[in-house]
Amino acid sequence: MRLLHLSDLHLGRRLCETDLYQDQKYILARILDIALAEKVQGVLVAGDVYDRGVPALGAVDLWDDFLTALHGHDLPVWVISGNHDSPERLAFGGRLLGRSGVHLASVFAGRLERFDTRDEHGPLTIWALPFVRPAAVRAFFPQEKIESYTDAVAALVRAAAPDPAGRNILIAHQFVTAGAAAPAASGSEQLTLGTLDNVDAAVFDPFDYVALGHIHAAQSVGRDEIRYCGSPLAYSAGEAPGEKTVTVVELGPKGRVETKQLPLSPLHPLRRIQGPLEALLQHAEPSEDYIYARLTDETPPLEPAARLRSVYPNLIRLELTPPGQPRPDAPALERLAKRTPRQLFEEFCEAVHGRALNEQERAFLDEVLGEEGEP
Repeated sequence: MRLLHLSDLHLGRRLCETDLYQDQKYILARILDIALAEKVQGVLVAGDVYDRGVPALGAVDLWDDFLTALHGHDLPVWVISGNHDSPERLAFGGRLLGRSGVHLASVFAGRLERFDTRDEHGPLTIWALPFVRPAAVRAFFPQEKIESYTDAVAALVRAAAPDPAGRNILIAHQFVTAGAAAPAASGSEQLTLGTLDNVDAAVFDPFDYVALGHIHAAQSVGRDEIRYCGSPLAYSAGEAPGEKTVTVVELGPKGRVETKQLPLSPLHPLRRIQGPLEALLQHAEPSEDYIYARLTDETPPLEPAARLRSVYPNLIRLELTPPGQPRPDAPALERLAKRTPRQLFEEFCEAVHGRALNEQERAFLDEVLGEEGEP
């Protein structure tokens, strides 16, 4: 079976206050073109359909049009909710949509949702796990010790017990790591400080292919068959000028999985430019690309935005960073991001009070972190 793997559509997203409605409408049409050209037999959408829990009307229209177009070509769709989605809103009409081949697994019900289908190679099971936190899983598995995201997902996989002799796909929206190796993020994702929300890729061993959402850069984690397809558009300056793709996955007989990434050409590519204003204007070629500009003039130039927009009408952000201006210490920020909440509390106490946490304070911190369950 040949499937198209999508995620992180973030319909309704704005880029530095720029409305992306037309860009998202355009890229969804290109995705449909690819689905038809590749003769896929279904579409997997791994969460973050919308950019916020209460989506804008235009975002709802885009999703409705996309589903209607897929249905018009008899393409079944399997959809989960991501951390940006409201599961209940995304699930609206799900029972009716299921009869039309649009299968929604957005509200977590204590288990992996199961959808059985088949192709020329026999039965195929598609498992679906909407974005979930350990506390939600713990409520359904009181007998298990669930202290982390890995514990939570592992408990759900054990309970589902996929047939090892069968072909199994999982759709999930989580931050997945392979041991100490974390996927490359772009900066526009919502990640917990210190990557405490990670799920170890080893828990996905029973699945032939894992269609992941949450990280906006296309990449595999641990093994080729555990894959982030990435977002279809650049949603932050950190994603420029990287190429965006969609993933086509083909499952043959048990044990044979092939993937390929097909490029997506956006309506307005996102680019970053940097330098003194006069130098940028001297070498500028008129373009409707989205431009993120950083000016390095020693003194602020007059009307820099207006002058840049004369050649770059879609200037979305302008920064002034004169030479010698202090820049963030990237290594220090990276080290800080690896600290656990406990370490941060301990270092804060020492910095403010000049001493380590006492026994009573440690006990209180243990209680707070334990109650949160997912610090």
